[in-house]
Amino acid sequence: MRSRQAQPDRPVLLPAGFAWNADARLAGEVLRTVGSAAVATLDDTRYAAPALSWQVAAELVGDLATTDNRPQHLRALTLPAHALDAVWACHTALTQTANGDAEGTSVAGLLCDYPDPIQPIELPTVIKALEHVLAVLSLDLPAARTLLTRLALDPAPGPQAQAALSDVLASWRTAGIAC
Repeated sequence: MRSRQAQPDRPVLLPAGFAWNADARLAGEVLRTVGSAAVATLDDTRYAAPALSWQVAAELVGDLATTDNRPQHLRALTLPAHALDAVWACHTALTQTANGDAEGTSVAGLLCDYPDPIQPIELPTVIKALEHVLAVLSLDLPAARTLLTRLALDPAPGPQAQAALSDVLASWRTAGIAC
C-alpha cells in the first residue's frame, strides 16, 4: 500500500446504482462492526488494524451508500487522504484475515456469523465489496476533475462535461464497478 498522507484531499465522483450502494452498505456495516469491537477492547493490535482506522473507514464508507439507486445520478465527495489510508488499512487487515494470518483471528471470529447467522456472508464477499469501493475512491481521474469543474461553473451539461462523464463511466466499468 502506498501512503497517501502527503497528498491533499481531492474530489471524487460516486456512482448511485443499486450494486454500488449494496457494496458500500455491506462494506460500511462490516467496518462499523469491527470498529466497534476494536474500540470496546481498547487494544489496537487485536483486530489487525488500529481502532481509529476501523472507525474512520467505517464513517467514510458508511456514508457512501444512498437510497438513490438511479444509475444516471452521480454524487461528489471531497475525499480526505487520511480516510482513504484508513480504508486501505482495513482492506489489508481483512485480506490478511481471509488468508489465515494470525493477526486476523479476532476479525475472523467476529465476522463468522455476520450479518446473518442463518446465511452468513463470506469474508471474500466483503473484501470484494470493499475493493469495489476502493476502486471508486482510488481512481484519480482527470475526467472526474473536468466534469466536476464544468458542472460547478455551468450546471448545463456541455460536450466537455458529457465526454468527461463517458470517460469516468468507462473507467468505473474497467474497474468492475456496475454503473
